[in-house]
Amino acid sequence: MRNLIYLFLIIIIAVTMSACSNNLGANNLNQTGLLDKSGNLITNTLIRTNVAYFRGSIPIWATNGKFDYVITTNANSGSDKDSIDIEIKYTNDVIFPDVPEDASDYYSIIVPYAGKTYYTVSYKDTNRLKQLWLDQVQRKGQSDGKVFAIRNRDNTRDMNNFQNLQNDSKGASRYDYYYFKDNGDIVYKGGDKNVWTNEHVMKKFVGAVIVDYRKVIERTDWHNNNYAADKIENTGEWTVGAIYKMATPVNEARELFKNGGEIEGAYDFIATRKWIWYFNNDFYQDKVFYVRQFYNTNFMEVLVLNRNRDWDDMSGCLGVDAYYAYYGSYRSQEGDLNPSGFTHENYPYMTDENLYLAHRPEDIVPLLTHTTTFADAMRGWRFMAMPGHKY
Repeated sequence: MRNLIYLFLIIIIAVTMSACSNNLGANNLNQTGLLDKSGNLITNTLIRTNVAYFRGSIPIWATNGKFDYVITTNANSGSDKDSIDIEIKYTNDVIFPDVPEDASDYYSIIVPYAGKTYYTVSYKDTNRLKQLWLDQVQRKGQSDGKVFAIRNRDNTRDMNNFQNLQNDSKGASRYDYYYFKDNGDIVYKGGDKNVWTNEHVMKKFVGAVIVDYRKVIERTDWHNNNYAADKIENTGEWTVGAIYKMATPVNEARELFKNGGEIEGAYDFIATRKWIWYFNNDFYQDKVFYVRQFYNTNFMEVLVLNRNRDWDDMSGCLGVDAYYAYYGSYRSQEGDLNPSGFTHENYPYMTDENLYLAHRPEDIVPLLTHTTTFADAMRGWRFMAMPGHKY
């Protein structure tokens, strides 16, 4: 009898530890980060500060419109621009790279479900990073015959098999999820609003980089008629992020997926639209969406499967987050082809993957100033990456 009790307890513990992300907890934080040239871990390469100093020129992320700041320039002796010290004071703390001189090219990163969990990889090794992303979405380390697929918005008809055939309110039968093709592209299984059996490519995979896991403390909103940016908390962990370009522009997606309900979720997956909130003695909802104005297929994001989301006892799942640079006005209407804020200077940071590929993650993170948490925004569990069958 005692042996049976022990066995029962062991089973309970094993089940508990397997929930969500293989028991990859916060106690493992010290296993990820930049390595110095001796192979030792450096964990404080991103700091929060309200003042920054530059010589010669200011990187675009330092004054990208998301922060309030004051610039002071002091000319030192000599005419060389490198002798000019530039000081920027921010109203609030910002994330700032702090890479020591003895840094190597290598990082220890965590990639759940890919195999051994932790990997040492160079930020310049784009082929290795690309393969790690593919190994993660294909769950190479699980050997359970399943891959990750992304459930569409509030598709909760059968959480044990969300990839089964669905029947909508109009009597049409279709599938309602997204899958990763072998090349990493993300395809909506279920197609457009007229032909439910068609599949539709949503995002094209163009490469991978090292990025940080994030937690969103406060989301993008308006308060007292002032724009309030996302407040991001870095968890201290590094992982692989996949650079995706929009295979479908926002306006095309808006027409294609406008039938409402779950189908409209496919539009949300591209547009990341949110209501803008205002305050006038009490909060009220404006009729203008905040819509990412991805009006052509050059626009890109870094997609992260984040294990740091709240799952409400969902097991074997990962959050779906998007990091991206965005300079458009949040008052832009849906369908705007030239939102205010898009300039010749900042447009490449929203569209050119080469400004990110093979770049040190500490330089990438400040550029990716916006974070969308698809998994826990609005409807619970929407767009979760969950185990399923291939396609």
